[in-house]
Amino acid sequence: MLELYSPDLELLNTKERVTVELIKDGQDFLKKFEINHDFLLDTVSLIYRYLRIMKKIPHNLYKYYIAAYYIISRHPFAFPAHEAKKDFCGKFGISVSSLEYCVDKITSTLNYIRILDDMNFPYFVDPKRDISLGIIKKMIKDRVEKIMIKFLLYHQPVNSQIITEELVCEAIFEQKLFPEELFRQLFVIIFEFVEKEFIDYYEYVRLQQKYFI
Repeated sequence: MLELYSPDLELLNTKERVTVELIKDGQDFLKKFEINHDFLLDTVSLIYRYLRIMKKIPHNLYKYYIAAYYIISRHPFAFPAHEAKKDFCGKFGISVSSLEYCVDKITSTLNYIRILDDMNFPYFVDPKRDISLGIIKKMIKDRVEKIMIKFLLYHQPVNSQIITEELVCEAIFEQKLFPEELFRQLFVIIFEFVEKEFIDYYEYVRLQQKYFI
């Protein structure tokens, strides 16, 4: 059967080949430095995802590889990670401003969660792929569903702060999903998720107060 030539398909295949070559080059580039090779695959994967979304190649892609490695190496479970950006950049020969620019571009494009510890050092969480955060989201959903049933049946009031504190304690002390030292930071993240889950509840209460009270 004769295959029809498709310029669009050819262009797509060409771009994919270029991207594959670029991530191979990036991997080889990072191997020249003293890095934790356990983070190498995740770093390359992060750049691959970034390039596919951006659909264009940054002027100096190697700086983005360094930034991606910085992001991957600073998951909350790396706490305490108190290496100064200046020291980190010195290992790779780039400026702090270049690192910060590339980190901001990657994290904003992929919607990473950035948190700061009590000494103002950053950590990064991928809201779509992080296993711990995925478990926490399921915990939130299950807890909120039970509380909503109790509200509908018995009109028990909802307190997001109390629910959040209970969830944070369970996530940290029982499930070990987050470092204990980042309790306050996790509270902020979970509280935001809890509030989103309760949007329907707040709307129900508002309508009830408006029309039935």
